[in-house]
Parts: sequence; C-alpha cells; structure tokens
Amino acid sequence: MARRLLLWALAAAAPSATALVAPRPRVVARPATSLPPPPPRRPSLAVTERRRPLVQAKPIAAAEKYTLYDSRWAHLFMLSFLAFVSDWVCFATAANPGAFSSATGRDPAEIIDLFLLCNVASCFLFTDIAKAFGLQRVMVAASVLMTAGCFLRSGIDPSHLPSYDMIRLGTALVGFSQPFFQCSPPLLSATWFGQRERATATATALNANQLGIAAAFVVGGLVVGDDASKLPSYFLDISAASLVACALTCVFFRSRPPTPPTASAQRAVEKSEAPPEDEPTFLGLRYPRLLVDLLQVEGFNPSLGAFVCSIGVTNVISAFAAEALQRAECPPAELAVVGAAFQVAIVLGGVLVGGYVDETRTFKRTTLVCLMVATACVTSLGLAEGFDQHFPNFVVVGVLLLLGGFIGPVQPINAELAVEVAYPADENAIEATQQLSGNLASALLVPLYQFLAGVDVTFVPSDAPHGPLGLSKAAGGFARAVTAAGRPDVTTITLIDPEFLDVERAFDMRGDDILLLLLLVGTIGFFSRADFDLRRSAVDDAS
Repeated sequence: MARRLLLWALAAAAPSATALVAPRPRVVARPATSLPPPPPRRPSLAVTERRRPLVQAKPIAAAEKYTLYDSRWAHLFMLSFLAFVSDWVCFATAANPGAFSSATGRDPAEIIDLFLLCNVASCFLFTDIAKAFGLQRVMVAASVLMTAGCFLRSGIDPSHLPSYDMIRLGTALVGFSQPFFQCSPPLLSATWFGQRERATATATALNANQLGIAAAFVVGGLVVGDDASKLPSYFLDISAASLVACALTCVFFRSRPPTPPTASAQRAVEKSEAPPEDEPTFLGLRYPRLLVDLLQVEGFNPSLGAFVCSIGVTNVISAFAAEALQRAECPPAELAVVGAAFQVAIVLGGVLVGGYVDETRTFKRTTLVCLMVATACVTSLGLAEGFDQHFPNFVVVGVLLLLGGFIGPVQPINAELAVEVAYPADENAIEATQQLSGNLASALLVPLYQFLAGVDVTFVPSDAPHGPLGLSKAAGGFARAVTAAGRPDVTTITLIDPEFLDVERAFDMRGDDILLLLLLVGTIGFFSRADFDLRRSAVDDAS
C-alpha cells in the first residue's frame, strides 16, 4: 500500500511540473543604462518548432526589460527532484541499518562511503563535461545514469535483492551522477532567476537532497523497519522515482531561458557565444587550473570552509541519526519521524534564511549567526547523548531540529557567496569545488565519527586528583570498561575541565560530538576574519 501511495505521489507531481513549462513571463524593469544586447544566437542553438511553448518571448534585441519566465520554477523542480532521488539512494538504509546488514551481511556505512567517494571523483570531471556539452545534455545523461544505477541496486524482481557486488556497482553509478545535480544549482539560479531570487533558488535545489534523506527515514523507517524481506520492493520504489525524474528531465529540461533575467546573466550569454579562448589545461582538463585560481581569490576559502562544515555536519548526523536517537531513548516509533523532521528543518531553514539573505545581502553576518547557534546545539546534544547523562527525550529532539534549521542554510548561503566573490569565474567550477571538498570531508568524517562514537570523554573539576597532561588518576588516564548498566565496550578518557568551564561536578561527552564541536569552532574562527566583496551584485546594481 505504501509503495502505491509513493508512486501515486510521484506521478501526480509530474503534471504539475509540466504545467509550469508553458511560460507566463514576468518582467523586471531594465534601466536605460543597461548593457547592449548580445548578437543573435547561432542557428545551431535555435529552438525548434516543436518546443515553441518554451520560447514565447521577444528576442533580446527587441526587449526593453529583463524577463523572468514561469518555467524557471519547473526547471528548479526538476533539478530538485533529481537531487532528492540521488540522496534517497545514498541514505536509503539510514533508518534501518539492521535490515540491510541482515540482507547482505555488510555494514551500510560502507555503501555511504562508496557513494561519497564516487561523488568526489565525479566532481573533478563535472566542470569540463558541462562546458563541453551544455547543461541540458549533461543533466539528461546524468539522470539516465542515475536511473541505471538505481535499477542495478534494486533489480526488477521485488522478491529479492541483487548480489552485493551489483548493489555496489549501482551505488557507484548513482554517486558518480550526483555532482551533476548538486553542482548545478548556482548556475541554474544565475541563468534562470532574478537577482533577488538566486539565494532562495540555490537553497531550494541544494537542500532538496535533504528531502531525499527524509524519504529514507519515512519510507525506510516506517514501511521497511527491520524487515529485510521488504528491502527489494523498497529499492524498486526508489528506482521508479528515479525513472519519473529522468523522464521529466529528458522531455522538458533546457539549458537557459530565451532571454537572460539579469545583466550578469546577459554577460554570461555573450561570453558563451564568443569564440572560445585558449585556456591552460592539466591532463586535458580545465578544472585543475580553475581550482588553483579559485583558491587564490580573496574570500573564496572562508566560504568554502563554511560550506564544507555545513555539509559535513549534516551528512554525518544524517548517516547516524537513528543510532543517536536510540541512545537518547527516543521511542522506536518516533525514530523515522524525527529523522525525517531533521531533514525538513534543514530545507525550511535554507529557504527561509536564503530568502532573508536575498533581501539583505548579509552573507557573513547570517553565516556566523547560523554557525554559532549550531555550535550551541551540538554542545547541548553532546551533553544529552553522553553515556552518563540523562536528558528528556523532547529536549534532544527539539535541539536536533533547531540544529537542522540553522546548520542547513550555511551550505546554500555560502554557495551563493562563493559565486559573488569569485565573479566572473565559472559557476560550475565553484560549486564543483565546494561539493568535492564537502563530500571528501564527509567521506573522511563518516568512519572517524563512527569510531569516536565509542569514546567517552569525562571532564572533572580541576581540584579532582589528576596526573600529567590532565589525565585523571582515578580513571588511570585511558581505560576500557563496561559499566554496571551494561553499556558496550567504551574507551574512557578522563580530563580536568578547561579553565573557562570551571565545572563543579564531572560531566561527559562522546568523542563524535566533540569532533563536530571542533569542526564548528574552527570554522567560526576562520570565517569571522574574512572580508567579502560581492562583485556579481555590484555588476547587477550598476546596470
């Protein structure tokens, strides 16, 4: 029944996206000092008669105003849908790792790590492939590749799963295709959306993958649960969703609107239609050289650091959310709902905060506020999830949702900030660098986070007995023990509290929470010292 409802919902979404394709242009006044129109498009780029509904607008040369097409929302929906499915695949078993282990005899964390590593490898190629073939062709090809990977994972028989090697191959294909969905939002926003819409559009597309993780918790947690026999049909449902997304993309997706929505978009059109320039390459690829140039742009590295911090925190928490909630004594019936709500909080936070940044252009201040609130939330969760702490369940859930609402927006805000400071650099290269760095960091954080989950760090008052380096004499420094409550084998480290804490009684935190705290605090320190020049906005404002 659940599978029928899912397929019905996906099928219902298709006509709504199709309805948006017929454009009802909205216009934005173009100042008298606007840039001259670009030369007419080359015949090879002309739109055929069959696609006439997409181009009912005046050519650039005849237009007196910038035009915003309603079909931009259809393109945002299609890109978001593809990102949604790709992360649903990655975290398909996050809510029910026991079912996957029972069916395959393997740890599902291995699949997540494989997915992220393939994602990183693909990021190196994305910029050059998108430059060579155009956004429309690469989106179509990537959607086909993702669909093929999904069916390799699920097979076509709902009664049993394919072999583990086939699941690995399918996962690798989906992981390789995902950067084409995750690296494209800033380019799509710059190409289709107005100046005051770009951060919101980027946030929507970038955070749509969090809804895919939410689907993994809702469908995987509530429908599959720990019943391994339901995994084949569950994976087949994901394949069906991928097929719908692929069909929409193949039929309706376009590289750009008939006329540009902003002055910076118009300049991008002119540049793309100019004779190609000779650019330095490395092993035939433009991206390595572009990467070196980007890392030298003032303000780019701090925005990259904030992006990596956001994606790293959300990925590791998503991967181990079910385990963490179980430790916090969250009832099994609520695990799936709370896990999904965390992802929805990320999306809503991204859209709301992104809209605020669109209006105020306060990239730095907003990012710092989000990071500081996230740090406070992780500190609270660290105390609540400590092996020796007992916080009410509603406190843990509330803080987790607050964390999602504030750490999620950091990613899309800094995706836009990077494009602003590096303008007129290639948006594809910028987002590829961020996704490559973020997913590589996530791939390294997942096993480290998993290992440190078994480390319990106890802080004791400074007047307690302690030996060299602050190691407690009572605990013998490092010790392995099983508590009387029967907790699993845990590595215990007891330290005197830092002077700024000045605690009166001992408290403990888990090693994985301390890892996230160090990441957040380091990012705040690095980001707060940077200055950012919003070059792209300056071009749009001047025109």
